[in-house]
Amino acid sequence: MATEPMQTSVASAPPLTPEGRQQLRRGIRGRPGRSGRDTLTAYLFLTPYLFVLIVFLIITSLYGIGLSFFTVDIGFTGPQFVGFQNYQRLFSQLFTDPSLSLFWISMVNILKFVVVVVISQTIFALILALILQVTIVGRGVFRTIFYIPAVTSSVATALIFLWLYNPNGLINYLLSLVHITGPDWLNDPLFALPALMLLNIWTTAASFMIYFMAALQDLPRELLEASSIDGASRFQTFWYITIPLLRPTIFLVVALGTIGSFQMFDQAKFMTNGGPLNATLTPMLEIYNAAFQDSHFGLAAAMSVLLFIVIFIVTIIQRRLIDPSTSNR
Repeated sequence: MATEPMQTSVASAPPLTPEGRQQLRRGIRGRPGRSGRDTLTAYLFLTPYLFVLIVFLIITSLYGIGLSFFTVDIGFTGPQFVGFQNYQRLFSQLFTDPSLSLFWISMVNILKFVVVVVISQTIFALILALILQVTIVGRGVFRTIFYIPAVTSSVATALIFLWLYNPNGLINYLLSLVHITGPDWLNDPLFALPALMLLNIWTTAASFMIYFMAALQDLPRELLEASSIDGASRFQTFWYITIPLLRPTIFLVVALGTIGSFQMFDQAKFMTNGGPLNATLTPMLEIYNAAFQDSHFGLAAAMSVLLFIVIFIVTIIQRRLIDPSTSNR
């Protein structure tokens, strides 16, 4: 009985006029021109970031790629186009005797560095995150203490480790207490690179700990509780549930750690300057030396392009191995 008048009123409603349709569209879509003003406002807020991105990343990257096809000796002669000669020079050294090429020596050093540092800092960061997830008194204080290395200046950290690695420093003193003669860490080719590895693991694991802590807090509690109800041990829950759910975060941490490790420069420059016997020479340091000490800017640009290609390939391989689901999206 009550629905009949409503149906009659709807059926007898007059058709909308063009003005009525326009008002209806305005009511649905909002005021005309608002979308364009919102877009303009968004771009105005993004302008500082877009300026930095375009000028200091896109333009400089394209300029560096173009520079790799020239011989540039700033202050002496003008740029001369040489095509792929800079790349041919690097690859000829690779195929003849890479031990004579400082760039390929630095690539071997950095590959060792990346493998050890990335794996160690990822595991260490995950362990720290798991420890700090436990509800204890003063958990916020411990989180702050563990995060201090991430916000400390790299130069200040290098100065601290220079004192620790000194032959008469704290590390060798502690070793002497157990009757072990410590080495000259930064002047021994066997220990110089591992010393820089330890420094970078300690300083970067704290940053990646935050990534894992955020990911652990977002894990679905229902799955974890269901695994415990089904009788799974803590290790089984961690290995078969937590780790698979953390794979996107693990890939992010590994990728960022790999990129940062390949670009390691300041510690090698400040603490060892690539020595002893090129044991800590890194690609970034060799690029710096080729450009600003030898004035071979074109060759340095070619080294930069090759380093970018290597980082890109390694990152793609890591993505497919660690988080294959992302490659299908």
